[in-house]
Amino acid sequence: MTIPSFETIQRWKLIEDWPHRPSVDAVITSMVDKGYSSQTMVRAVRFIGAFIECQNKRNCGAPERLDAADIDQFLASRLSAGAIENGNRIALRRLQTELVRAGVLFPPAEKADPAEKVATLFGAELHRRGYSKHSISGHIWSARRFLQTIWAEHGGVSQLTHSEVRDYLANNLDGRKSNSLVTWYSHLRVLLRFLQASGLTELDLSAAVPSPRNLRFSALPAYMSVSQLNSVLEACDLSTIPGRRDLAVLLLLSRLGMRASEVARLSLDDIDWRSGLLRVNGKGGRVATMPLPKDVGAAISDYILHGRPTSGSHTIFHRVQTPCTPFTTATPVILIAGRALKRAKVTGTRSHHAHIFRHTFATIAIRSGVGMTELAQLLRHKDPDTTRIYAKFDIEGLRSLTRPWAGAVL
Repeated sequence: MTIPSFETIQRWKLIEDWPHRPSVDAVITSMVDKGYSSQTMVRAVRFIGAFIECQNKRNCGAPERLDAADIDQFLASRLSAGAIENGNRIALRRLQTELVRAGVLFPPAEKADPAEKVATLFGAELHRRGYSKHSISGHIWSARRFLQTIWAEHGGVSQLTHSEVRDYLANNLDGRKSNSLVTWYSHLRVLLRFLQASGLTELDLSAAVPSPRNLRFSALPAYMSVSQLNSVLEACDLSTIPGRRDLAVLLLLSRLGMRASEVARLSLDDIDWRSGLLRVNGKGGRVATMPLPKDVGAAISDYILHGRPTSGSHTIFHRVQTPCTPFTTATPVILIAGRALKRAKVTGTRSHHAHIFRHTFATIAIRSGVGMTELAQLLRHKDPDTTRIYAKFDIEGLRSLTRPWAGAVL
């Protein structure tokens, strides 16, 4: 992207002479990296110049003087005067972040939240134990809600009892499905054991959390037929950047059975184009190398050459709309999969989430004669038992294991 010329901006000389000019440069660089348009950057620089002009008038003789409240007061005055354009507030908040990073400003002091403090300590302990970033995020999400409720209702966790934990579970049970219930209970047990190990509670309250029946193997996983999968892939409009990106994402999900988080984290460094190999950074820090199918490699290279924005990040997939930031979580991949299924009008499946592509990959593999051991390796399952759910698709294999009825006529 070409950086616009700012010299024609009326207040540009004020910015050039400002003692904290490097922070403004950092804001501009950040906007360039994220793919903002020239018009948006010019508006941002104009607004920052207006802020600096206001500060110079207020602090004449001491232009380097700056307080965190100055930004809030300037925004409030411009808002009351109706003199704020789209993106102005974000630009000034970016400047505030850069000023804090440069040590010019101190972040505003926040009132200590005891529940948040415990959640932070819990997250640090999980990191020490080697939990993945994604797993820690899920644990913290559950922990915050539990701790905030307990502090609000009981003033803390030191005197917490088994019955109060059970009351919390009963009050928050509605609307939870079986699979999410298993995860929720597991998160709470880990938290409660941490509270006792840290001396925050006297008792091990994890026994108050029941073990629900795991129904994971009770039903067939949702999957698509080959024709449905083909219709989803064919619905990608390759004349557009979103279409090229989405096709590459969907092929990784369906041809390699990758998880949404694995696709989101995929890096340019993970592909060996000469050898045709792809490195997958999976759950629990496990790394696997897989062959890169020709059509998948072609779709990825098409997106990189004709769609991926210029970026300092090695992450392959980026947002299409500004800010054109790289994917950092599974969420954008999940949204791409959901939109693709809706676009192709796929019906008759219990699920319309990204994982249906992984289930479809496994189903096609089983019906093509791939054994359970090989499938476990392809899906990169840590526990081979996790692959057992797909045995239900191998009807002929299951028949060979059954014994004839004693009363049958042979």
